[in-house]
This record gives sequence, C-alpha cells and structure tokens, in this order.
Amino acid sequence: MSETIAKPAEEAHAHVQRQSTAHADETGWREGRQRAWLWVAATTFVTVFRICRERGQAAAKTLLGHFKGILVTDRWDGYLWYRGLRQICWAHLLRDFTEMGERKGAAGRVGKALLGNAKKMFKLWFRVRDGTLTRRGFQQKMKPLRLEVECLLKLGQRGGTSIAGSCDEMLKLFDSFFTFVDHEG
Repeated sequence: MSETIAKPAEEAHAHVQRQSTAHADETGWREGRQRAWLWVAATTFVTVFRICRERGQAAAKTLLGHFKGILVTDRWDGYLWYRGLRQICWAHLLRDFTEMGERKGAAGRVGKALLGNAKKMFKLWFRVRDGTLTRRGFQQKMKPLRLEVECLLKLGQRGGTSIAGSCDEMLKLFDSFFTFVDHEG
C-alpha cells in the first residue's frame, strides 16, 4: 500500500507547499506501544497527514517543506522557526481566553474582557464575510480592538496573576493574532 500511494502522497505534499495558506497541527498518536504524533497540513483542497516519532521543529519542517505562504497554527513554539507570515488560530485563542475567564480575581476579569473583545472581532468579521462591512472598514474598526487586546494581555502579564506566563507567551506572538485582518485570504 505504501508503494502504491507514494507518488500521490508526494504530489499532495508538493501541492501544499505551493499554496498561499496552510493550517498545520499535530496531535498525539500511537504506533503499537510507541508514542508518535499525527501531523497535518491542510489547505483548501488538499490535506497531508504524516506520522512522526517526534513532535519537534524537525517534524514540523518536514511536514511543511518549502512552504512560504500564511501558516495558521496554534501557539506552540515548535513553529517559531517559520519566517513567513503566521496566523495564530483563533479557536485556540478562544479556548485560552475562556480558561483565563474562569479564574478568580484579576486573571478572570482579564480573560472575560479578552473574550468580549474576541466576540466583537468575530461580529465584525462575519459582517465582512456577508458583505455588510468592507475590508477597509473592518481594518479601521479593528485598530482600537487590537490595542485593547494588547493592553489586556499586558495587564494579565503583570506579576501576581495566574495568567502572567500565558499572557507573556501571547504577547510574543501578538503580531500573528491579526494577520487575517491585514492580509486577505
């Protein structure tokens, strides 16, 4: 079977590398009793799966090859090597903000405020998608919202909150939160 699908698998991998946008992720997997990871690179029409024994940057580089487009990923630092445009997945961010919002005190207030801003952003984005807001109008309305999200992450980053580490990590990737605002597609 491996020999039969080798050429189509190579063609699929080459196709992914030529696309303008790809979504990449990995999840735990078992090969018998050995731990492995199932890696995926998904584009509009083609998705490539690979099973690797490792989860590190080398596996990510093998999966993505010479990809140069916009890479959509979670916040995992295994993608930090990528030098092209990156978009952090908002499904992952929403999950992170929700978890923050469930905490007590200042951390919970920051998390709830981040979620509120995310909801505003998605309402605006849905208007772009349905044609009731221009992309330029969306970009203008996003300026204060982006600033608010950044300020909230800095507030959460301050010592003493249980979310300081997460906020610090998010701020390092902040430019990749809004790639979809600045780049169509």
